[in-house]
Amino acid sequence: MVGSTLKLKQKRSRDRRAQIVAAATRLFGKNGIDRTSLTEIAATAKVPLSSLYDYFEDKRALILEVPEENFAALYLKTQPLLLKSADPVEQLRVTYLTNFEYIQENPGWGRVFFLEIWPSVIAAEPRIRTSVDKYALRYVELLRKAVRNGSYRHDLDPYLGMSLLMGGMCHVTAVWLLYGRRFDLMKKGKLVFKTLHSGFTKP
Repeated sequence: MVGSTLKLKQKRSRDRRAQIVAAATRLFGKNGIDRTSLTEIAATAKVPLSSLYDYFEDKRALILEVPEENFAALYLKTQPLLLKSADPVEQLRVTYLTNFEYIQENPGWGRVFFLEIWPSVIAAEPRIRTSVDKYALRYVELLRKAVRNGSYRHDLDPYLGMSLLMGGMCHVTAVWLLYGRRFDLMKKGKLVFKTLHSGFTKP
């Protein structure tokens, strides 16, 4: 009985933390980090401000949590799809396009990361850099596998390939956000991948 109560409390704590981070992501994306207060985040998350401080000592701590939580959600969305094929090129395509899909479903995350965090000094924070590096290395590993099995050209630098993929994603997403989401982000993401894939395969 004690164990069940403890598990229930832990679940409630995790859920409340997730509520706060989700609210912060939406508000940071909508209003900008500087123009969003912890009071507004608490109200949007429907938690007392004092409760928010139980999880995050200040606004900076909450900012650092946003990328980690969203990358974790992206991994949960991507992982089942990767099990459908062992081909590294297909896994690379799925990993890349699922990110576009996640951004399209969560434009607040896209805006806060690509327009607020990534272009600023906040991106140099160790926790954020670690989250981004972990994500980027997924591309590097899949590109290496594709080179090893002959799917991609033998002289392809996996790190350069990763930079091209992520650079394309950053630019297309930023344009999509800045110009009012006037085009289909997924369709544009597929075109970016198709273009780079063609370059990766040709000697």
